[in-house]
Amino acid sequence: MKERIQFLFIYFGFWVVYFLCARLIFLGYHIDQTKLLTLETLAGVFWNGIRMDLSMAGYLSILPFLWVGFSNFIKKSVFEGSLFSYTLILVFILTLIVVVDLEVYNVWDYRLDATPLNYLSSPREAIASVRSSPFIRLILSYILLLIVASYFVYRIIAKKINNWKHIKKMPFIPVVILFTAALIIPIRGGFGIAPMNQSTVYFSDSNFANISAVNASWNFFSSLVNKTYDKVNPYTYLPKDEIASSMAQLYKEEGTPIKIMNADKPNVLIVIWESFTEKVIDKKINGKEVTPYFNRLKKEGVYFSNAYASGDRTDKGLIAVLSGYPAQPTQSIIKEPSKTQKLPILTKDFQALDYRTEFYYGGETEFANIKSYLFTADYEQITDLNTLSDDLFLTKWGVHDEIVFDRFLKDHQVIRNKPFFSTLLTISSHEPFDVPLDSTVFAGSDEESLYMNSLYYTDREFGKFIDSARTQPWWNNTVVIVVGDHGHRLPETGNKADNFRIPMLWTGGAVKSRNTIEDIVSQLDIAKSLSEIMGIPSKQYEWGRNLFRTKRNNWAFFSFNDGFGYINGEKEFLFDNVGKKEISSKGDITESDILNSKAIQQKYFQDYLDK
Repeated sequence: MKERIQFLFIYFGFWVVYFLCARLIFLGYHIDQTKLLTLETLAGVFWNGIRMDLSMAGYLSILPFLWVGFSNFIKKSVFEGSLFSYTLILVFILTLIVVVDLEVYNVWDYRLDATPLNYLSSPREAIASVRSSPFIRLILSYILLLIVASYFVYRIIAKKINNWKHIKKMPFIPVVILFTAALIIPIRGGFGIAPMNQSTVYFSDSNFANISAVNASWNFFSSLVNKTYDKVNPYTYLPKDEIASSMAQLYKEEGTPIKIMNADKPNVLIVIWESFTEKVIDKKINGKEVTPYFNRLKKEGVYFSNAYASGDRTDKGLIAVLSGYPAQPTQSIIKEPSKTQKLPILTKDFQALDYRTEFYYGGETEFANIKSYLFTADYEQITDLNTLSDDLFLTKWGVHDEIVFDRFLKDHQVIRNKPFFSTLLTISSHEPFDVPLDSTVFAGSDEESLYMNSLYYTDREFGKFIDSARTQPWWNNTVVIVVGDHGHRLPETGNKADNFRIPMLWTGGAVKSRNTIEDIVSQLDIAKSLSEIMGIPSKQYEWGRNLFRTKRNNWAFFSFNDGFGYINGEKEFLFDNVGKKEISSKGDITESDILNSKAIQQKYFQDYLDK
């Protein structure tokens, strides 16, 4: 049994070494950019990248590990031949991926994913696209790598298996099953909450260093599984001319801009509140308000009482707020760095105005590939669980909101010569809602009671934060935008559209207006509105509208799991994309409303596919 256990470690280790060599080759191939990296950053490429190498090695080792369990019952030559063939086929495929990836980065500036498969249906265009590539050098590299890898495969399998003896006493299958099950640890990237994704290995301000840490094979198969190569829009409902007509009508700008600020170059703080639903605003339970501080604060700025989230997840909400980009029904664009790098984003606009950009979050930014997006956004400072003290780890997700609020205040005690554009993402009102309240405010151990207590806690800490911020010299020149990242199904109302309604408030010392706006608006409108207020070209935020006009189009659209919702004034229409049928409706829904909603879904998703 000893030699079989050794073989499992050797086999797994072979793939890890293989991928380390592949990364070394990638860095050598792009030596001009590699030379710009410091030794510390270069070490970080391997140190961080090995997590993805271990993950890919884990996937590739599952079948061989299980197969070794049956080695005692199979003829040695048959076992050896099948395992050798399996491994050699993988070497052929993965080496091809490694070599193609070398030139893909030169051409497209990102690592190989399933995108090239789009061109297989148009071979002439595909050949034309790669005609200038160094074919001879790549082919020679492929052959050389294949020979070297194949030699080691032979040495590992043929030489090791020859020494195996028949196990007479103890069955080996349970041991192998245990080792196979243990592969889930490297596959997921460790014991953390967030499963393996590109953000897991991102670590540097250098985009090339981050990209170099990505495992090309993992990246390719991940995109393949997620069908990022699919260019067929499953939500094709209308002809292009009808879509164009509907979109022109929906996005027609009317009225004149309203000036809501008393500062020309204010600091901007966007607080994106986890699972913040409009349903709890002004809500009382046994005489106690769920969000008492926010209820008072919304009277000190411009409050939108009918705002809607674009999607149903934090990663989709971030994109909607910061890039003004709509959520997808089944995918999430944030998980595809090759697409997110094409999105507009407020940080870069504000950096062009000489702003300092910062992101604060108490959890792991690796979750849902958020860190990849933040690095693409060029945030100058990212404060998350990995940069906060280890002894502050208080919850399943990270540190509680009070720690993050305090850290923000501490960082802004010193007056800098630059204004700031900051994003603060809260976390405490996320499941499992284990907030540090001295005593339970809303009695009960059911999910809704726990959720209400978590909102109460974040509201309390947010209130303390704002009260402290008011005493700072930068407050009078600051606009604070508070918005939910997405809504929540609780408390239940029986109306699915209510689950997407979120609070949105523009307040702070730089905001002079005081009123409540009841028009239907969206998260997507924030980027557009901020751009126009700051005098930034706003055309790139094409999916949003200016919140501050004397007249607005009164509608919003949101996506959920393969379905969408369309709100237009008092009318609501929810549709199931899979069954191609209405889920629910409210008000006098006309054929025009249905066509407009389908046009939005089709147009939004087609734009995502085209990225």
